[in-house]
Amino acid sequence: MLSTSLKQIPGTLTEKATLVALKPAALLNYLSDKGFSNIYVDGGKVIQSFLKEDLIDELIITKVPELIGTGIPLFDHLEKDLRFEHISTNIYPDGLVKSHYKRNR
Repeated sequence: MLSTSLKQIPGTLTEKATLVALKPAALLNYLSDKGFSNIYVDGGKVIQSFLKEDLIDELIITKVPELIGTGIPLFDHLEKDLRFEHISTNIYPDGLVKSHYKRNR
């Protein structure tokens, strides 16, 4: 778990998770040292911090046909534009739209 507010892992997850409070690049190094080569990044502020450091190689954006009035936006101000190439889009019967993008470097 990546968190700056949690001080300990909830009891039901103690054997299944590790709690870290690292910046994105340091987290990637930590996970690489543990043998991981791919990670799933989720949560508005977390995604924003990885995008600001240009550490996202792929985006999968799922749109739900419902507008939410509050919450943390998925994207924030970036110092530079980040270009992504559209790979595919799937549309599901319930209106969900999932698009896959790859980072152009």
